[in-house]
Amino acid sequence: MKLTPHEKKILNLIEKNPEIIDDTKKRAKVAKENELSEKTLRNRIGDLKKYGVISSENMNTLKGSNRNLKTDGSIKEDKLDPLVIINNNRTLIVKVSLITGIIGLIYALFATPYYQSTTSMYPALDTEKSGGILGGSIKGLAESYGLMGLGSAPTYNIPDIVLSRRIKKNIILSKWKSQAFPDSSNLIKFWEIDKPDRFSPYIILDLFRAFLPKAKGYSTSTDKIHLENAIEKLQRQIFVNEEQSGLIVVSVLMEDPFLSANITNYIAAYVKEFISLEQEKEAIKKKEFIFSQMQSAKIDLSDSEFKLTNFLKQNPLGLGNPDLQLQQGRLIREIEENQAVYITLRQQYEIAKIEAEEDKLFINILDEGDVAVRKSKPKRSLIVLSSISLGIMFSLLIVFYRERLYI
Repeated sequence: MKLTPHEKKILNLIEKNPEIIDDTKKRAKVAKENELSEKTLRNRIGDLKKYGVISSENMNTLKGSNRNLKTDGSIKEDKLDPLVIINNNRTLIVKVSLITGIIGLIYALFATPYYQSTTSMYPALDTEKSGGILGGSIKGLAESYGLMGLGSAPTYNIPDIVLSRRIKKNIILSKWKSQAFPDSSNLIKFWEIDKPDRFSPYIILDLFRAFLPKAKGYSTSTDKIHLENAIEKLQRQIFVNEEQSGLIVVSVLMEDPFLSANITNYIAAYVKEFISLEQEKEAIKKKEFIFSQMQSAKIDLSDSEFKLTNFLKQNPLGLGNPDLQLQQGRLIREIEENQAVYITLRQQYEIAKIEAEEDKLFINILDEGDVAVRKSKPKRSLIVLSSISLGIMFSLLIVFYRERLYI
């Protein structure tokens, strides 16, 4: 940027009398000696400060030197010290940072607080490897009869159960007590999702619905939309972490601490009951399968015994014949095989009955969800510090961009 002759004159006066930057009396005296008004001299000094040519702090190094001037009076661009520019504009930087910090503080004070509750659980049985006492035997029997899937116990992924649509729908439509609704309400009403926005298109639909007979539950289109919106919101507030040890940690973030704890414990109880019921169904299914095969084996055993009896009746004197002896041996082996199958199935059926009636523990709840004593978010200090940092960065961009315009 090239200085005007008038600005060169002011700069020379400052170099000869650096105290005029801060000393009003001295500035008035020098201005009068050079046929200038004190106001004009003060304004020109302010312009040179804005250009980064001078400052109150660097006058000791500026005095007696034209290091920022070329021979033609233009400013050397590479000599504009960023620290000098920042110092000259410190008031602007402080103001912008304070404004953004205040905005962040206001947001932190009025933002909706969230409370987190956490539960942890782990499988009591290795359902992926264990099919109970009969796991291997049942699997062999099922394969021999062409019925796959009965031998091994079903596998259950606890995080998938926690994040399933079924459990989220149950949570949303269940009644929960909270500070906002002491008499309980579902989450659609708690979050006021059923209250349309002022300009929502569903207002017209709601007006028509007022004249139609209402069905129980959530069956209309708007109710389904509310439910979907609630499911999406709840999805963002449930967190599941599966550790390498097998421990499952479930956290729920809600606007009410009691509601957060109740939903967390509901999820733990739901997972425990769901897996228990599914395992019970599987045990009954195995028992019924064994019983049906046992009955079939019993019939086969009776048939083979009947064949041998008839054979002996038909050949009471001909057993010395080698062919008849061979046939008799085959009939006896058939009886022995059928008898072995029947005895095995009978033993397994007794064990299956015990397993079907046995009350097993499949999930252990290590920690129940407690009521949070302090909110989890928003983090006020972090928000304010981030806002101030953003203000500083934004103000620096403004300052350096503005300085570039003068170069």
